[in-house]
Amino acid sequence: MKKNKYLFLVLILSTIPLLYFIFNPLLFHTHDGLVHIPRIAAFYKALADGQFPVRWAGDLNYRYGMPLFNFIYQVPYFIASFFVFLGLGLAWSFKITLALSFLLSGVFAYLFGQSFFQDSRKAFLFAICYQFFPFRFIELLVRGSFGEVYTYTFLPLVLFGLSSTLQKPTRLSIVCTILGTVLLILSHNAVSLLFFVVCTGFIVFFRKKKVGVVSSVVGLILGLLVSCFYWLPAIVEHKYTYGDLFMKSLYIEHFAPFFNFFLPNFTNSSSLQTGGISVWIGLIHTLIIFISVWMLVQKKLNGGEKSVAWFGLLCVGVALFFMQPISRLLWESIALLRQFQFPWRFLAVVGFGTSLLIVVFIKYVKNQNIYFLLIACIVFSTVFYWRPSLGYDKIDEDYYWNFPLNTTYYGETDVIWSAGPAKTYAKEPVEFVSGKGDITAYTKKSSIHTFNVQADVD
Repeated sequence: MKKNKYLFLVLILSTIPLLYFIFNPLLFHTHDGLVHIPRIAAFYKALADGQFPVRWAGDLNYRYGMPLFNFIYQVPYFIASFFVFLGLGLAWSFKITLALSFLLSGVFAYLFGQSFFQDSRKAFLFAICYQFFPFRFIELLVRGSFGEVYTYTFLPLVLFGLSSTLQKPTRLSIVCTILGTVLLILSHNAVSLLFFVVCTGFIVFFRKKKVGVVSSVVGLILGLLVSCFYWLPAIVEHKYTYGDLFMKSLYIEHFAPFFNFFLPNFTNSSSLQTGGISVWIGLIHTLIIFISVWMLVQKKLNGGEKSVAWFGLLCVGVALFFMQPISRLLWESIALLRQFQFPWRFLAVVGFGTSLLIVVFIKYVKNQNIYFLLIACIVFSTVFYWRPSLGYDKIDEDYYWNFPLNTTYYGETDVIWSAGPAKTYAKEPVEFVSGKGDITAYTKKSSIHTFNVQADVD
């Protein structure tokens, strides 16, 4: 019953920041929201046409189509398509899918914390710290990052499976690891790779019996294999797109000044932003880092606590390194790293690392009132990020159901055999290049055209 109480509290507290946009009939404006709306429509059409897995967005790019979903994550579009199927429309499906990602991440974060720490209070503290990391609200309400928010959802699910497996491998724990890995990879290309590295490090740091390590590694590998229908073609066929051409130096202008990560940005000031993104780690999360370092230096941690502290600080330290110009040589040398586009995406790892660190010194919080005061500080120190700061849009859904453009920014899915995105619709869907005749019974689905041709001449 006590466990359920804390889980219920996680859900209640996680719901509060969502109220701003859930009960507003308009679509809150974000950097990427008006890109995801037509993608939802395209994905739903493809599913309705029987595409599975979905690869081709047939109506986009002035109905010439494009291999959008060969390279773009799929989980959030599957979930949104379900809500579209229920008749909720594109805007509401988008909003509910985002909200669901946040609520589910709280549930999975608590389950992981309970499995890993074997303590309900610690699990609750970890989940709240994970949920109320300021950058989470930037992803949700400023960027509208449809895929990245689901990587935050499924990282703790994978870790829940790994933690259970490392302690005592069971069929359920291994299946949970496999399922979580598949969903993580299908949620976002770049951030899922970051979190996969975190999961691998988790096995190394917290390994116990050999059978648990082997089972955990097998679970991750099987998850990779099950999801290879998506990531393998995306990697192999990426060379046939303009992605590398337009994104090869994008990262350079997105290194944030180091002190911006630690300077309070309560007003979401543009002077403390990089590319319109606030990179502040947060008041409580910053304090967590410094307190953890002090505790390690003062040797106030035991063996298990040390491992957690070192792992959390390693996550934070490596992430900060890759977000600074000092790592530029690696960005220049590693093509895969450049696919991350924005160095500040590594803040996702900082959020996880600091959430682990806070549990290290909870043993010093004996008083229940102080414990809940700490929870309140974590939650309400982010309140200024809860309101969508870019306003709201009233959209014409018919336009997005028949969206003419290609929905990409940097040519990620524009194929090299084209001269770039189409500019106009074709005069006719099928034409004679030479000769003459009749074309009849033309039908078009998202990935197939059928028609009859009666040729009058050879």
